[in-house]
Amino acid sequence: MRPISMFVFAAGLALASCGEKAVETKPSEAPATPAATPPVPSAPAIDTEALKAKLPPDGTLEVLSFDAAGSARASGEVKGYAAPVYAVAVAAGQTLNVVFETTSTNLYMNVVDSADSSGAAVHRGEADGANATLTAAKPTIYLIQPFQPRATARRGEAGAFTLTVTRK
Repeated sequence: MRPISMFVFAAGLALASCGEKAVETKPSEAPATPAATPPVPSAPAIDTEALKAKLPPDGTLEVLSFDAAGSARASGEVKGYAAPVYAVAVAAGQTLNVVFETTSTNLYMNVVDSADSSGAAVHRGEADGANATLTAAKPTIYLIQPFQPRATARRGEAGAFTLTVTRK
């Protein structure tokens, strides 16, 4: 035993005889190095050709590009069934906020996860409102689809809109 260990052992015996518990201390170790910050997950690459296959017949694809944590604005028009569809790549754990503004009472927007082959919307504008807040469980590409109901689309009505899209 080293001399210091002998002292700790002897002190432990002395305390044990008094009914006290000895607390053994270890020689100081080198300070722990702080854990490295995990890298920020990255958003998936956007394959425009694959996404075009998921669009409605009169949809046109527009990719929104902006900082990983930032925002972008886009303006467009829905005329009949024809409308732009906006693609936004989101990393796992990121939150996507979409604000849909229009003066028309007949325009809405859906947000669809492009990886979902059913095409079901994760945010349905007619039921869920003009603002969407979604947190991605995995890296994904969301498609923001402005549209108008069938009755007004068949009549060829048109309406303008503005989107504000933010990733956090």
